[in-house]
Amino acid sequence: MDPIEPRAGRYIYAVLLLGWLAVFGAEAAGLARWSLELGRASESLDAAGATLSGQARESAGLVRQTRGISGELEYLGNLPNILPKDKGYLRTQRAVSDDIAALRRKLDRSIKGSLHIIIDAKTNKLYLKKGFKLLWQADCSVGRGGMLVDKKTGQRWQFVTPRGEFRVMSKAQAPAWKKPDWAFVEQGLPIPPPDDPSRFVQGELGAYVFNLGDGYLIHGTKDERVLGRPASHGCVRLGAEDLAKLWAAVPVGTRVFIIY
Repeated sequence: MDPIEPRAGRYIYAVLLLGWLAVFGAEAAGLARWSLELGRASESLDAAGATLSGQARESAGLVRQTRGISGELEYLGNLPNILPKDKGYLRTQRAVSDDIAALRRKLDRSIKGSLHIIIDAKTNKLYLKKGFKLLWQADCSVGRGGMLVDKKTGQRWQFVTPRGEFRVMSKAQAPAWKKPDWAFVEQGLPIPPPDDPSRFVQGELGAYVFNLGDGYLIHGTKDERVLGRPASHGCVRLGAEDLAKLWAAVPVGTRVFIIY
């Protein structure tokens, strides 16, 4: 073989290799530039996204603010339709205070500074007052609510304390409790005749009783732990000490107001 041919072959291979390396380098440089540009574009997109997000939040806030202002304008626009045309309707706080004072004087004349009892059935509190002056107050128990039905007769009883104005119609000391029909039904017992001895129970009502009429009483309780909570069948229960104070202070005819 001619020794020139191997040398020529090696020369051609070297030239081709250098050409390929040059092309590869150029492509690699292009890729590097493209990657750099892509990174810059990504950063720009991130910045634009953050700007758009901030603008979106700002726009949402403006929308909410605009809605609030629109609501206030609508309310103000409707005021002429809501309020009377009489300018005197819009009174000062002093005028309202004067009206309240006048109402208090009118109420004071109505009760004429007399002794009266207020029973707040919502808070289970009893107040003894003279006019507007509070003499003392006590925890009590009013009707627990609910209904009892006699399955045999269909008769129904609701265990609520009625609202309204009453009077102390009579007072009694250490009376026996005459059990009503519902007490027997509640215990699952047959209802006895009206004057049957089984109806009369001593010591159940405490030392004193105030009769308010229609079967409703103010009386004592055997369990003072329930005072301050609705626990009775409709009567008003007091603790022994407070019941004695009420007995000493309240005469027959005293007005009793039961409120909710």
